[in-house]
Amino acid sequence: MKQLVVLLLILGLFGCNQDPAPAEASNPAPAAQPTINEGFQNLFEEVNIVKMHLFGTKEAEPKIDDYPYVGKPIGESELKFLSPDLQPNEIGSVYACYRTEYNGFYILRVPGKYSSSDLALAKWDANANQLIKVMDLAMLQCDEGMCHQQDAWLTDLDDDRSLELVIRKQVNDNGKISNEEFSVLAQQPPGSFTKAPDNLASLAPQTSYVLQK
Repeated sequence: MKQLVVLLLILGLFGCNQDPAPAEASNPAPAAQPTINEGFQNLFEEVNIVKMHLFGTKEAEPKIDDYPYVGKPIGESELKFLSPDLQPNEIGSVYACYRTEYNGFYILRVPGKYSSSDLALAKWDANANQLIKVMDLAMLQCDEGMCHQQDAWLTDLDDDRSLELVIRKQVNDNGKISNEEFSVLAQQPPGSFTKAPDNLASLAPQTSYVLQK
C-alpha cells in the first residue's frame, strides 16, 4: 500500500512538471485590399453593355455632340490611380469615359499618335491600387490620305454577363482598302481577353460590325 502511495505521488509530480502544450499561433487576418477611390470612380459613367461600338477620332478636341467618348479629364491628383502605360504625355491628356456595370471594366480616351484620340480598356487592380491597361480598343490615324483604323465592340454575345470583344482593323489608302482583320475575343478571369471559341465567334457575323465612317 505504501509503495502504491509513493508511486502515485511520483506520477503526480511528473505530470505537474510537464510543459503546457503550446497555444496554437493565431493566423493574422489578411490585409484589406484597397478599393477604388469613389471620387475617381465617379468620373466614369456607368453603362450596361449590350453592344457598344468604340471608335477613335481625328479631332484633337472632340465635341460631345459629335463624339460619344469625350469623357471627363483626369486631374493631376488622380493620376496616381493610373498605371504607367495610361499616363498622359506630351501628346495629350487622359479622359475618363465609361465603366461597365457588371464586369468592372473602364474605358478611357488616351493619347494617340497626334492627340488624345484613342480608346483603351482598363481594369482595377487592388494590389497596385491603380487602373491597369487591358488592351487598346480603338484608334484612327491618317497621314496624307492613308488611314489606319481599329474599331472595337464590347458586347455580350451569349447573354451570360461575361463580355466579348469584337475587333476590326483596316488600312485605307486613298480609298483602297487593305490589311483587313476581324477577330472575336472572349473575357477570361480575372479580366483578360483571349480568342473566342468558334461557336461563340459565330454569333458575331462580320456584316454586323461596320467601321465608323
